[in-house]
Amino acid sequence: MDQFHGQLVAEKEKMRELAKLTKEQEALTKELNGVRRKERTYKRKLDEEKIDVEKLEGFSIAGLFLALAGKKDERLDQEKQEVLAAQLKWKEAQESIADLELDIKQLEGKIKSLGDPEATYQQLLLDKQDYLIHSGQQEGHQALNLIDKIGGLNSDVKEIKEALEAGKHARSALADASESLNKAKNWGTFDMFGGGVISTSIKHGHIDSAKEQVHRAQRLLRKFSYELDDIGHKFEANLSVSGGLTFMDYFFDGLISDWLVQDKINNSYQEVDKMYRETDSTLNKLELLLDNTKKTVQRLKVEWENLVTLG
Repeated sequence: MDQFHGQLVAEKEKMRELAKLTKEQEALTKELNGVRRKERTYKRKLDEEKIDVEKLEGFSIAGLFLALAGKKDERLDQEKQEVLAAQLKWKEAQESIADLELDIKQLEGKIKSLGDPEATYQQLLLDKQDYLIHSGQQEGHQALNLIDKIGGLNSDVKEIKEALEAGKHARSALADASESLNKAKNWGTFDMFGGGVISTSIKHGHIDSAKEQVHRAQRLLRKFSYELDDIGHKFEANLSVSGGLTFMDYFFDGLISDWLVQDKINNSYQEVDKMYRETDSTLNKLELLLDNTKKTVQRLKVEWENLVTLG
């Protein structure tokens, strides 16, 4: 009996892990195709913006009229900012493609290593059924049902822990980005009161650092979102990080539209802080769910032990 129980629980866990990994692989592949389309769009946009800058910097009728009107420098600055925004979005898309391709490759390896647990599980059930029929033990059927429930809940505990780990990493990255943007915000305030070239340089250094940290948070939020989707459906729990997968677009649109305006840095800081608080709130719900699931497992174990002992 113990041997059957152990094998069944192990194969059941593999089946659930396989289903979860396959679902994540499909979602990542779909997202990869979408990001590839965005990368091509951003590249076209970047090429177009570069042409606009070259026209203004070189000799053209439009450039001549703008110069005569005294607006050429203003228009050129605007075009250069648009080039910068397009280039950052294109670069981010390229990095996301590399991340997704790596994640998919790793998932393929995990899926392959699991083999075919469904076939093994079905054969074990047939073997166990024959054993119970021949032994005529009613308690065996009841114990088997409890073991099946415990095995399922143990898999739930594992999935919740994985989601918690992903969420904590994302929250940490968001905290780092928030810190960098806060420093950029403070240096930007100093810059507004005549800080000069040095303060401007330091401010932009913190913005660059925030960009890297937000990219890291983006990838972790993606993983967190997939984990939550699976858990939320299973427990009918309100678990989500809304907007997590489009977070970078809002971040860049808010920050790059005018590199020097302090309000834009403030807005980006608020967006990061909002995502941090939403992630933190979801993690608190997961902690409660984990605690309740563990208590249920313990209760069922006691029930199973009593049944086996008295049977």
